[in-house]
Amino acid sequence: MWGVVHTGFGSWDALAWILFFGIAAFFLLWFRSLGRSDYKKGTDQDEIFWSSNVVPEDGAHISVPADAAYWGFRKGMEPFYKGLVGMHTGLAPDIVGWYVVVVAIMSVLILIV
Repeated sequence: MWGVVHTGFGSWDALAWILFFGIAAFFLLWFRSLGRSDYKKGTDQDEIFWSSNVVPEDGAHISVPADAAYWGFRKGMEPFYKGLVGMHTGLAPDIVGWYVVVVAIMSVLILIV
């Protein structure tokens, strides 16, 4: 009953998949158990962090601009973005030209490998 399933696309061992998901679930629960145990629901730990400001009661006033929401990501990738901004002219032919060059390089790499 739990043997190998033969399809038009190959063979699938159902027992191997069950074993894989069992091991993955074990490691997931183990990793989750390593979390902090001092969390208390219904205390200040449940409050929204809104840039050290008091959170307004009306949720419509809560807005975070994209540059603030992704500040850490942008700061970490700043050297990469500086290079991109330096190459960016805003002209469509330049953008399409870079696209063609990148696709050509990728195609050559795919054919070599």
